[in-house]
Amino acid sequence: MKVIGLTGGIASGKSTVAKWFIESGFDVIDADFVYKELSKPKQVLYNKLISEFSSVILREDDSINWQLFSKMIFSDEAKRKRLNEITHPIIKSEIISRINAFKENGAPIVIIVVPLLFESDFHQLCQETVCVYTSLSIELKRLMERDHISKEDAMRKIKSQMSLDRKKKLATYVIDNDHDLSETKKQVQALIAKWKE
Repeated sequence: MKVIGLTGGIASGKSTVAKWFIESGFDVIDADFVYKELSKPKQVLYNKLISEFSSVILREDDSINWQLFSKMIFSDEAKRKRLNEITHPIIKSEIISRINAFKENGAPIVIIVVPLLFESDFHQLCQETVCVYTSLSIELKRLMERDHISKEDAMRKIKSQMSLDRKKKLATYVIDNDHDLSETKKQVQALIAKWKE
């Protein structure tokens, strides 16, 4: 079984590309989804996050207020590093477990979607990697529009990750998402055809 890592920048288009892979019949494991699942009440990360960052991050129904938590994390480098130290080993362990389950079921390819694929060494789980690339100006514009945040806040989020130019150099394949979505989809379809050969 081949494991392929899908990464990119914040608002570069990873989710759209991942959706197309799912629609084409590939098994996809999304690290952000796994993180949110494991951070629900009674799940393995929930108490760890509260004990580290306090109950101020909770809503009235005791679920985590992700908007508030994100603002806290991205405005404090030490807290962001600490969050990664707490969450990454647990998320990686869960992803490995899910990869193994797909392997046992005979899946030929599994795609893992990980924003910090290279930064957190998740790429070591993969035989090939894909980077969804956009130029900084377009990434910045999309992020400001998507999250309704200022240019300064958007830049802070973007700078918290490895640059897309560097990720592009490290990846096996690059999908250029700087232009029309139909152009992006053509590149994705070409990759799908290659993997299904």
